[in-house]
Amino acid sequence: MRRLLDVGINRLSNLLHDMSRVSQECVAMAIDAYLNDRVVVQEVYAKTNQLAMLKEEVNDLAIELMIRYQPVAADLRFISSCMEVAYDLVRFGRYAYDIAQVREQFGDLSNCDKRMIASMSDIVSRMLRDSIDAFNSKDKELAERLIRIDDMVDSLYRNNLNRIVDNGGAIDLRCALSSVLVMRYLERIADHAVYIGELVRYMVSGERVR
Repeated sequence: MRRLLDVGINRLSNLLHDMSRVSQECVAMAIDAYLNDRVVVQEVYAKTNQLAMLKEEVNDLAIELMIRYQPVAADLRFISSCMEVAYDLVRFGRYAYDIAQVREQFGDLSNCDKRMIASMSDIVSRMLRDSIDAFNSKDKELAERLIRIDDMVDSLYRNNLNRIVDNGGAIDLRCALSSVLVMRYLERIADHAVYIGELVRYMVSGERVR
C-alpha cells in the first residue's frame, strides 16, 4: 500500500511540475507582451485553459489518494497542499491573462513609460520561481524569504501608484490606467507566491499560518 501511495504522490508531483511550467510561461509571455506592446491574449488564454484542466487532474488524484489510502502526517499535508498550490498556479495564469488583456483593451501603448512595470515584474517573476522551487524542495527558508520580498512589492506598488496620482495630467490617461492595472495584477501574483510559501511551511512543520 505504501508503494502505491508513493506512486500516486509522484504522479501528483509531476502534474504540479507541468502546471508550474505552464504558469511561468503564461506570466512571462504576458509581461513581455505588455513591455514590448504586443497582443498575446489568445496564446495566454489557451495556456490558462491548460492550467484549469491540469488543476482538475490534481484535485481528482488528490481526493482519490486520500480516500483510497487514508494518508496521515506529512503525506496528508503534502497531498492537501497540492490541491491548494494547484489553485495558486491557476491564479498565476488568470492574472497573466488579465495583463495580456490590458494591451488589447487599451490599444497602442508603445509610447508609455514602462520602467516601473519592468522593475516590479522582475521581482514578481523571481517570487513566482522561488515559490515553485520552495515547494519542490520543501525549502522553508526560501519560502519565508518570499514574505520579505512581498513587502518590497507592496511598497513598490504604493510608491508607483502615488507617483502616478501626483503627476496627474502629466501622464497620458491610457498609460496611467494601464500601468495601475498591470501593477495590481503583478501585486496579486506576488500574493499567491507567498501563499505557496506558507503552504511549504505547513508541509514541513505542520504549522498553518495565513
